Amino acid sequence: MRNQTRWRSCLIPLSVAIGSPGLLTTLVALSLGASVADIGVMTATAATATIVFSVVWGRLSDRSGRRKRYLLFFSIALGPIFLALSMANAVPQLILLYTLLTGITSGVAPIATTYTAECSQGRNWQGEVAKYNSIMSLGNISGLATYTVLAQFYETRRLFYISSAMCFLSALLLWKNAQETEITLERHPLRARGFHDVEKLLSLKPVLHRLDVRRLKPPKNLKQLKPLQLLFLAAFVHWTGIYFMSVGQTPLMKALGLSDSLILAINTAGGITLTIAFVRIAPQIKSSHKGLLNRVVAVRGGLMLCWAALPVFLFHQVSFVFIFPLAISIAFNICYAIIWLRLTTFAISQAPEGHKGSVQGELLSAAGAANAVGSALGGLAITAYGYTLGFVLAFIIAMLAIPILSRINIT
Repeated sequence: MRNQTRWRSCLIPLSVAIGSPGLLTTLVALSLGASVADIGVMTATAATATIVFSVVWGRLSDRSGRRKRYLLFFSIALGPIFLALSMANAVPQLILLYTLLTGITSGVAPIATTYTAECSQGRNWQGEVAKYNSIMSLGNISGLATYTVLAQFYETRRLFYISSAMCFLSALLLWKNAQETEITLERHPLRARGFHDVEKLLSLKPVLHRLDVRRLKPPKNLKQLKPLQLLFLAAFVHWTGIYFMSVGQTPLMKALGLSDSLILAINTAGGITLTIAFVRIAPQIKSSHKGLLNRVVAVRGGLMLCWAALPVFLFHQVSFVFIFPLAISIAFNICYAIIWLRLTTFAISQAPEGHKGSVQGELLSAAGAANAVGSALGGLAITAYGYTLGFVLAFIIAMLAIPILSRINIT
């Protein structure tokens, strides 16, 4: 059992590497003259790659029954991509490389989570998955903290060297310590006798079937939708507004004169807060009536308006301006934990028997689709109309989820 669980520590270096490539790539892109619209395109294409390839990688690993080999492949393949990101000297190159990177990293979580459950051999697999998530969160925060310190002494693009080294280290540890689990009756080795078999396996049909995009279509009448469908719609609308705004947050902080190291520090504090909020704060809050969720969503909207007010410091500069995005980000992440915990638990409670995992995947797909749509539209709007108006538009979109959530009895 020790050998079966020791492999989790092998993923700590990998989690350090993949915990913040989006932020680092955004900072490098801004140094190359990228506009907010460019950042929006980069984020949207990466989100689309994540939606598609997370299903593809999971399907491939299910068919082959080889989890360790895929994790090894991810670790080895990501190393050269991080090195290429450190050498990119044009925004289109960064967009292409970052999309490729997210397409590969999207397979880590689903395969590693399944591998964790299989290694437990049925003994408290939920607890083992929780341990895995804790380890990955620890690695992500450690990576952000490390980059925060080193960004004070080195150019931001050079931090990708560390990410690359961490990937190769993770591959070495996995090769030495991880073991493939026994192939069960539910999984069968991959048999691809020809190009047609491979084409069928990688076709988009199973991806669309898994995402069940029909659940995300705009309804003609909200009364016709079931609670789960309303939940997916509300999640899509709210997170479209969130990602509409978030694509402009890092560029705004750069425009306010914050250093790369300070921006990384703010994100580190946000990551720590989010972890604490999920473990300690959100589970402790009791919901006495369905209005709680809407109030938290409204508070989150108020924080979005605080972001919309920050551009005033572009004209009236103060030395302590970093305090405002730091405080807003901490409060924002606490609200996120409260909202997301209630959405996921409600989805589980409403899911048909035997489909709870699929429903969780569909909820994540709704948020992923919102990332792609919101990032692209937000980048264009902020570039055209400025930060303040762009963030106000994001606020309006995000608050449209409240009427939808009001039709669901979420406690």
